[in-house]
Amino acid sequence: MEQVDCVVVGAGVVGLAVAREMALQGREAILLEREDSFGTISSARNSEVIHAGIYYPKNSLKAKLCVEGNRLLYEYCRSHQVSMQACGKLIVASDASQLDDL
Repeated sequence: MEQVDCVVVGAGVVGLAVAREMALQGREAILLEREDSFGTISSARNSEVIHAGIYYPKNSLKAKLCVEGNRLLYEYCRSHQVSMQACGKLIVASDASQLDDL
């Protein structure tokens, strides 16, 4: 029987990233996908926004990971000539009760 180091199930954005990381580490990886093409289910329905982590509780793990992921994704795009727009975001208060949160 043939053996491989890693089998990744699902060729969405996470599955592709895991398979890539395994290959970069020199591991043989097989990527399994039930659809005809990769990224056609949940990954195809994302907002295509690189999130900043501002909507998560301050100092939460989610916020910290989002901020770090944001930095890494922009760095990756720059180093691999992937087109992207860092257009920023404007957040405004719709009433005085939201001012402290801003």
